[in-house]
Amino acid sequence: MSRRVGWIAAASTALAAGVAAPAAGTADAVAPAIAWHDCWAGWGTKCATVRVPLDYDNPRGATLLLDLVKMPATGPQPRIGTVFVNPGGPGVRATDFVDYASRHLGPTVTARYDVIGIDPRGVGQDSMMLCHNDNPEPTPAPPPFPVTWTQSAAVWRSAQWVRTGCKENPNPIVAHMSTADTARDMDLIRRALGEPRLNYYGASYGTYLGATYASMFPDRVRRMVLDGVVDPVAWATGATGEAATLPVTTRVRGAEGAYTGLVAALRECDRLGRRQCAFAGNAPGKWRQLLARAKAGGLQVNERRMTYPALVQSTLGMMYEDDYSLLAQSLQAIWVENFRRVDRVDPRLVQALDRASRRVDEQPYAAPSATRGPVTETVDAFHGVACADSRNPRERIDWWRAGQAQDKQYPWFGSLWTWRSATCGNWPIVTKEDTWVRPFGGRTSGPILVVGNTYDPATPIHGARAVVRRFDRARLLTYAGWGHTAIGNSCVTAAFDTFFASGVMPAPGAVCRMDGPLFSGG
Repeated sequence: MSRRVGWIAAASTALAAGVAAPAAGTADAVAPAIAWHDCWAGWGTKCATVRVPLDYDNPRGATLLLDLVKMPATGPQPRIGTVFVNPGGPGVRATDFVDYASRHLGPTVTARYDVIGIDPRGVGQDSMMLCHNDNPEPTPAPPPFPVTWTQSAAVWRSAQWVRTGCKENPNPIVAHMSTADTARDMDLIRRALGEPRLNYYGASYGTYLGATYASMFPDRVRRMVLDGVVDPVAWATGATGEAATLPVTTRVRGAEGAYTGLVAALRECDRLGRRQCAFAGNAPGKWRQLLARAKAGGLQVNERRMTYPALVQSTLGMMYEDDYSLLAQSLQAIWVENFRRVDRVDPRLVQALDRASRRVDEQPYAAPSATRGPVTETVDAFHGVACADSRNPRERIDWWRAGQAQDKQYPWFGSLWTWRSATCGNWPIVTKEDTWVRPFGGRTSGPILVVGNTYDPATPIHGARAVVRRFDRARLLTYAGWGHTAIGNSCVTAAFDTFFASGVMPAPGAVCRMDGPLFSGG
């Protein structure tokens, strides 16, 4: 896989093995001084680098540097406070998300809040997590997910190559990369800013960071928005006994969201017709034809073979957006080339498919709006965080069985989502020292607005409903639409604006609709 060359993200074995009681908070840590300076001429953003404890169990010991970006409130009304933002990933730079978030969380946030992004541990240029493996990466590159038991060996070897480097030659940061440590960093910087409580917006995996913070520091929540929600219990451990047999990326039920979303989208495509959806005209049947030919090894795209895993992964990547027109155009062009034997696929569509495939491979739990092309330097931070946070099975057979079972229940996407976390099998236990596995939920000092999409292909609405059940002051806003996360929708933005202005949440049972049709042109 292209995401690794020699130095890879990983987990440290510099500390003794075993799991110690985690640091609960940040009370013993010294709040850092923050010296803001202009980031880039004309952008209006401010940058800073702060020093925080490497290990909150030893807050006066070794330190690391974290990068911050702030978009100051534009005024002229009095400033209300600060909103911390995280776009998910895990492993995406929050500093790249600040400008977008400040413009899409509503005019109140733009005018009356400073918006701050903190690059999580192991992600920013000053805290990059690295492990070295003296042996070359196995070749050829494995498929995105295995279709056969033999292929599963290649995927597992690639995952083992990462784990070996992580075990034998990591840098110290990856022993301290859990989401709980990032929550502690956020709390420490909140203190440094003089903010009595935290305002927060988190998308995708960023909702797990928010739920972790709210569970660790329930009395420090002011206003929190969780958008495109990961069920925190499913992410961390699953239900009793599940961690021994079900990988984390199976437990969060992404396969269910992707399967139900695509089936509904294909029906909608036929309902709208060819003027709006290029793939219309028995879209479900044509999709099955593409799958069958890909499985048989005969699917061609510009006279080059496209494998079944590549077709599925690219399709999923395009499903992250809230307009499926490009997906429909791409599938129709491939279908025409293979079943009508005329035309070649527009190279721009091929490039879009490739970008979508890399997007799922590199940052599967991130809001699409945060994507700025392939972010290869943060890719393995996904494993550094996700594997530290979660408990998982240990053997290849466990991933194979889970993927096969998911494929029967939610065809096409079951193995894709399951094998995304294969690297977490036998991940060094020392990285889990400070993870938060205590109960999630309870009563917070401020309200939590939870947004869930009915057809989210990565974090199905099940996660949003689970968070609402767990937190006493949480309320669900349903976004009746497709795509991953709801930020940018006009109705949702209006709800964000009211919430950050006054703390008032939408009425119980409130539903936002899409701004436009799912398919906007053939």
